[in-house]
Amino acid sequence: MTDVPTDVLETRTMGRTRLLTLNRPERRNALNRALNDALAEAVIEADHDPEIYAIAITGAGTTFCSGADLQDARDLADAGKPFYGPLHNTRRSLFEVMIDSRKPTIAIVNGPAVAGGFELALSCDIRIVAESAFFAVPEAKRGRGAHFASVALPTLVPLGVAMEWLYTGRRVPLDEAERWGLVNLTVPNDSPVDSAMLFIDEITSSAPLSLQRLKLTARRSQGMSPRDAIRLDIGPDVYMSEDQKEGARAFLEKREPRWQGR
Repeated sequence: MTDVPTDVLETRTMGRTRLLTLNRPERRNALNRALNDALAEAVIEADHDPEIYAIAITGAGTTFCSGADLQDARDLADAGKPFYGPLHNTRRSLFEVMIDSRKPTIAIVNGPAVAGGFELALSCDIRIVAESAFFAVPEAKRGRGAHFASVALPTLVPLGVAMEWLYTGRRVPLDEAERWGLVNLTVPNDSPVDSAMLFIDEITSSAPLSLQRLKLTARRSQGMSPRDAIRLDIGPDVYMSEDQKEGARAFLEKREPRWQGR
């Protein structure tokens, strides 16, 4: 796939990584229906592209994402139409699409990640964060719910910390997020994507089938007992793959492996 600009989402292929850039800087990259759907579709497309090993998401301008565009809810109300929450919607959740992706997902948080923007970052496997960024989930202050954050956040930071952030909706500065292990890497404000790609290239140098099996096993085993989890057999059978043989040969021959994805 070549670089594909759209009104709301820019798509670029950088090596083995599909970079998706939220492109509504005038609205702080708020997720309206068009952007939500474009992003979900782009993730699914990248997930099925054999040339793509990882998916990265960032924002245009100085904000990662400010969450759902509340103008959408207002437009529905003005039209006399009801607004349905995530459990009563016929459309698939963007966050479900993210966590169901078979490939590594990386949030390049180039600026504030607020509300649904914070949830988007939480839905990724790895978070690379610019120095000026912060997180917040202020739904309790807006009379709204943060359904995905309520589920995901307690799996990533201690329960008491997660509940404080959810209850208060306060800003969580970078150093605090780092302290609780929510941030994998901090990058400069002036080059978040370029700096992040050096990190992501290390991921995409790994065998693609191994990446997929590791992710599926790690995701699906959450909440299971170790005894049950070690019996999971999901994802590609890497143990009988051509790439497993290539990896062993490359190691013995002291060269970089040439992965085939089979």
